[in-house]
Amino acid sequence: SPAMRRVLELARSVADTDASVLILGESGTGKGVLAKAIHGWSSRSNENFVTVNCPGLSGELIASELFGHIRGAFTGATENKLGRVDQADGGTLFFDEIGDFPIAMQPKLLRFIQDREYERVGDPVTRKADVRILAATNHDLAGMVAEGRFREDLLYRLNVITLELPPLRDHPEDIADLARRFLFRFAESYRRQAREFSPEAMDFLVRYGWPGNIRELRNAVEY
Repeated sequence: SPAMRRVLELARSVADTDASVLILGESGTGKGVLAKAIHGWSSRSNENFVTVNCPGLSGELIASELFGHIRGAFTGATENKLGRVDQADGGTLFFDEIGDFPIAMQPKLLRFIQDREYERVGDPVTRKADVRILAATNHDLAGMVAEGRFREDLLYRLNVITLELPPLRDHPEDIADLARRFLFRFAESYRRQAREFSPEAMDFLVRYGWPGNIRELRNAVEY
């Protein structure tokens, strides 16, 4: 659809730069898929694409998860551990649902994005990493800044380029193609004979509002 084509054209045009990209959109619109596509279109495509799942980060261990730690840095640190930054060196680091990144840790993240410098927990040695930063959220980050729940300077660093994925209800002309693609994919996965949707079924799919967006459509077709 024209709405999706505009997003993809802009994504392709910035993929081979090192500019930070912030991907906005409702849950289920494909933000993670687009982030992987940007990585795949870039000159870093042969390097690692590493995801940081921000809602799943523990407040106590977030620095270790992100930057790594050395043995003895804290109770339970029985060996050296590489962080997500180390794993992504040379490639792309994707912060999924960046709006859930703890505000207490945002200054350290800001410093890393600005200078690409960090220290592993328990280690005073400053290291550098060459990573491309992508982030995504379904939160209103500007509103969170106004409420003091997200740093404004971090937002500026993240949204050098902003891509906004439309909800599925705003581009229903894509539903039929998506549904058929999922149908054949799951038929192959479950070793079933792939069939076509009846006209009545397809009419229902196209007219339904899909509050869960593409993820809901995918799950419905799999079911």
